[in-house]
Amino acid sequence: MRVTQKMITDQATASLSASADRLMRLQTQMSTGRRLSRPSDDAVGVTRALSFETTISAVEQYQSNVSWAKTGLNTMDQSLGAINNLLASARELATGLADDTYDATARHGAAQNAKTLLEQILQAGNTESNGRFIFSGHLTRTQSFLATPTGVVYQGDQGLIYTQVESSSQMATNMLGSDIMMTPLQTLGEGFDLKRGVADAVALADLNHGLGIDQAPGIIRFTDDTTNTTVSVDLSAATTVAGVISAINTQLAAGGLTGVTASVSPTGNSIRLTAADNGLISTATQLSNLNKGRGIDQMPGKIQIATDDLTVNVTVDFTGSQSIGDVINAFNTQMVAAGVANVTMGINGAGNGLQITDANAAPLGLQVIDIAGETTAQDLGIRAYVNAQLVGGPLDPTHRVTVAENAPGETTAANLGILGAFTSNKDGSDLNPILTATTPLAQLDNGHGITLGRIRISQGSTYAIVDLASAATIGDVISRINSSGLQVQASSNAAGDGIQVVSTANDKTLIIKDDDTVGGSATLGIKGSPDLLGNLMLLVDSLESNDRAMVGNLIGGLQKAADHILDLRASVGAKIRRAESTSDRLSALSVSVTGLLSEVEDADIVKVTTQLATQQNVYQAALNATARILQPSLIDFVK
Repeated sequence: MRVTQKMITDQATASLSASADRLMRLQTQMSTGRRLSRPSDDAVGVTRALSFETTISAVEQYQSNVSWAKTGLNTMDQSLGAINNLLASARELATGLADDTYDATARHGAAQNAKTLLEQILQAGNTESNGRFIFSGHLTRTQSFLATPTGVVYQGDQGLIYTQVESSSQMATNMLGSDIMMTPLQTLGEGFDLKRGVADAVALADLNHGLGIDQAPGIIRFTDDTTNTTVSVDLSAATTVAGVISAINTQLAAGGLTGVTASVSPTGNSIRLTAADNGLISTATQLSNLNKGRGIDQMPGKIQIATDDLTVNVTVDFTGSQSIGDVINAFNTQMVAAGVANVTMGINGAGNGLQITDANAAPLGLQVIDIAGETTAQDLGIRAYVNAQLVGGPLDPTHRVTVAENAPGETTAANLGILGAFTSNKDGSDLNPILTATTPLAQLDNGHGITLGRIRISQGSTYAIVDLASAATIGDVISRINSSGLQVQASSNAAGDGIQVVSTANDKTLIIKDDDTVGGSATLGIKGSPDLLGNLMLLVDSLESNDRAMVGNLIGGLQKAADHILDLRASVGAKIRRAESTSDRLSALSVSVTGLLSEVEDADIVKVTTQLATQQNVYQAALNATARILQPSLIDFVK
């Protein structure tokens, strides 16, 4: 192939241009310090560099978000800390003024201190940061709390503000004022027992907090320990307390267990069993029950049976004997063992004491003697001459009765609170009847009844007066409270023995107190406030009215409020630690990605310097060579 001048010229020009381009790229790298200035320099490298730069930009934004979040969280923590300190002061004030050494003047003066504490807590709740209220949810331009004469209203909303702190992670950086100040710390009336009495008409199904009693088969056993008489009482058909009492009394009498009766206890909250003393004994009668429960001398518990001339002289030892039967058996056994025939002991004809009989044709002339310093024979009513027959005196046992279940696994007696042994009287355990809508107020306070008047329910900026004076039943009280027009709900409490009142609004304080001298809010166990601000307002009111009892009752509520604030501070503290940890992690990521970007994008100056020097020489040589290769042509002379 023939090489033309044009071909030589084109090749020389192209080579010279390429050399100049390489020289220009090296000069650019040297002046900028960057290896990449355009996609064509390294398409893969440019792509990686752009990715790294995007990551660095995002990390910078996340760091800015975290910094903003930390600022807001620290402000919240400071506000909560201030509230906690103020609550501590309020609690100390209540604790001190609940002491009965202070008078009305002192408490009235302390009310101003309490009012100042309340104002300062409200001020902390209305904290602003950069012109925004930090506890108002999304409504950051609206003041969080508004105090009114009847209560406090939360004016914010329930919106949480989330901040993006990492690519797939958000964090709530605000706290709702309603959660701080209006969260119920207790339920009014929750643990209060109105003590419904155990009246005759109370249904068995209502007993034991509504669990009723075991009536399958519903049989219990009464055993007279003095006469060893047992009667089974069937309660399966009873439906009321009166039915149980009637069944016990009727069936015990029919079974021959006399003197034992059931009734409602004087305390009004249980069943009383009464065992009237009848003076009778049996072999089962315990020695400890004799002599009106004083028992007998058993230290060591010996008597002497002897004739005047001591031809017969027997010591009978009752040590270890526990019942009349043990005494009789010990006497008869030891007399026979001593060779004394036909002298026996038993229960006398009246059934109220012991009897010793000398059945020998000619009585032996025995005498029962107490050993010196002991009173055993006297306590047994037999210290005398026997002759043909010694009829002992009355042993006056205390009537002892044992109530037991009919069979293992049954709980009827236990459910009625009358399980176990007793003498004279036994008041069973509290049967805790559950309240129902139809429960008469006259049955409360263990049958003594309660008196009610007007109560005042304040909720935020509104209030209602509820007149309970004519209420006759629990249902009446609940209905009138629920019809007050406020956002409250009254119902039976969890245990079923009282009334509880809860607020159905989470943006208002709730306060319940009396509106007259009768009132009854304390009697019902609902006087007070479930929330932080309500407790503080009640403290002010109670100090001003010299209500020492209420001041004392508020101590617990203020402590719960302080505990609540501590829990919230712990939550904020956890978020601050998370923000700090996230900030550290983002800083480390930024350094790491920046390093990777540098590896991809930055030029190796030493290497570029060497390459630039080489390329300059190459380019200069190329110019010289091209000048020699390219020959002048006619074109060069055409101007």
